[in-house]
Amino acid sequence: MKILCPTDFSSRSHVAAQVAFALAQQTTGSLEMLHVVTSRPSDLVLSDDASLIEDQLRSNAQTRLAAECRALSSGRTQVTSWLAEGDVESSIQSRAWSIGADLIVMGSHSQPALARFILGSVAERTVRLADRPILIVPPGTEPRAREPGDSESLNVVVALDGRAASRGALEFARSLRRHVRCDVTFLRLYWPIEEYARLGLTGVRDPSQVDPEVVADLTRSLALEVGALPGVGTISIAVEPTWVDPASAILEYARARHCDFVVMGAESRHGLARIAHVPVASRVAHQAVGVPVIFVPPLPTAHDAAATPTIATVLAPTDLSTAGNRAVAFAYALLAPHGGVVELCHVREHSLPSPADVYDRAEGKLGDSDRASLISQLRVLVPADAERLGITTHVTVIDGGKAAEAILQAADRLSVDSIVLGSRGHGGAYRPPFGSVSKEVVHRAHRPVLVVPRPREAS
Repeated sequence: MKILCPTDFSSRSHVAAQVAFALAQQTTGSLEMLHVVTSRPSDLVLSDDASLIEDQLRSNAQTRLAAECRALSSGRTQVTSWLAEGDVESSIQSRAWSIGADLIVMGSHSQPALARFILGSVAERTVRLADRPILIVPPGTEPRAREPGDSESLNVVVALDGRAASRGALEFARSLRRHVRCDVTFLRLYWPIEEYARLGLTGVRDPSQVDPEVVADLTRSLALEVGALPGVGTISIAVEPTWVDPASAILEYARARHCDFVVMGAESRHGLARIAHVPVASRVAHQAVGVPVIFVPPLPTAHDAAATPTIATVLAPTDLSTAGNRAVAFAYALLAPHGGVVELCHVREHSLPSPADVYDRAEGKLGDSDRASLISQLRVLVPADAERLGITTHVTVIDGGKAAEAILQAADRLSVDSIVLGSRGHGGAYRPPFGSVSKEVVHRAHRPVLVVPRPREAS
């Protein structure tokens, strides 16, 4: 791994250099120390001795850079230096691009959070402008000396939030594991009430406790997002509820586990947007005392026209009308060539208390015999050759809520690849007067939806 470490020769920069060197050692990479001589002060412009003073500043800086490199140099790890002039942030970006740095390592200062927020800092401005990962080493960090071939793994927490901005953090974790042994924990925080609503969870729940259904859903989604990682070391997934600022929760989790680094996506809000809604990444940078954080910029958007998506799970909701039942057959047809899973379901519409996740639904609740009857009607719709085709069927009755909302929640809860449903049936789930359920599902779904119309002769 090729690492660039800017320094202003302060104590915080010295600690950052030690962290950078240790990482370069362990990844059998190289380190370049960079110092930027800023533009000529205005009071020197008219001075006869301006050139002499500038030459002396450059000479002193070069001497200090060389001394810092000598103090770090050890064995097989190459440490070089570079002296630049001009704007600090621009010089850092330019040099990183010139040498193809994989990572920039910088120390952060200990100004009060308000001063940092209003005035910014070199580290924060560099994070916002950077086109590559930046490791910020905050006050309180104690470098851990390691040698090449050290059997002890790096302990890394990668904070993911399901958004595109965090994909860069995942890819950096992949890259890091190619260079060094890493124990990686992928952390996903969730707001309980938000997840209850998204998944359509009802009944009495304690938001202060870990919810098994929410954790199962988010763990499954996170496992699919992470996929297979290269390299050596453990991989684990942690899904945790939070009621506090996400930045504080991420850092508290990392400190409790004595992690070497936190890795997260860098957000790039500018101007008034930063004042109205300070990004989580910025709050982490301000609060990360003693915990080094690697901020990774968003990955460039790539559209691979040659890639063929796979449909392995299909949600097939039906109101048990003729049109609804007819659509079920098309769900199986989608999976017939390669097999998969059909989530066959029926929504029994009726109102739920608000919020639905707080109160138990005793009044109007579906009885056991009625539920068994609905399940039997659903099972009749499973094609006789489904098992031979490698298609597994899961049957579910959703008791309560509006049909479209319940279908969308089930699609999220079950992490299906597609939804197949009928249009303009006569049952409760497909009433047409002011826009059907199918139209609402198509409008709001975040996955492909196949709408099966009624046969023309049946209109």
